[in-house]
Amino acid sequence: MSSFWKILILLVINILVSVFSTLAVLYYWENIRNAEKPYTLVVPEETEISLESTQIVDYGILAVTDTPVSDPGETQPVSTDEETDQTTSTPGFVLPPVRGAAVTISQVIGVGDTNTEAVQILSTSDTAVSLANWTLEDADGNVFTFPDIQLIRRDIFIEVYSRSGHNTPFELYWGQSEPVWKSGETTVIKDADENIQATYRIP
Repeated sequence: MSSFWKILILLVINILVSVFSTLAVLYYWENIRNAEKPYTLVVPEETEISLESTQIVDYGILAVTDTPVSDPGETQPVSTDEETDQTTSTPGFVLPPVRGAAVTISQVIGVGDTNTEAVQILSTSDTAVSLANWTLEDADGNVFTFPDIQLIRRDIFIEVYSRSGHNTPFELYWGQSEPVWKSGETTVIKDADENIQATYRIP
């Protein structure tokens, strides 16, 4: 067999191997890797969550967790305006968890370091939770508003970093030049209707 035919056969074999390799990679990317992604960036349908009336956070009260939490079902005595003023300024009570809350704050990491500081938000719902127009707030009035993103199932989490960066389905970025969080501070998540969904006191 002449050298020309040998070279031609080798070229044909090389082309066929390249084509099959490319198809195998594309199949893996579309059907295996994408199936493992836990988040989707979609415009979600309205998720109706049954909550009680809008609540107002008293950060001074929320920051104290060393004393027992009051029982939500316990009847509280009626007090006068003067007694109320004294009671609200006295630490020792923590706002009970919101009934039917769709998310929780599992932890705040890297507190005080702008490069690593982030709030981890965990879904507690069996259905997809839309975070569009929800807010993350601190005691100083700083507010982060969530974009159109959703947590698709229970135990899926997303992290909100204090620094600047490019938003992904896994991580969101606040765009702050300095740290937002500090030890002893309470972070609050509210839904689009201003209902409190989660609170977390940073250790």
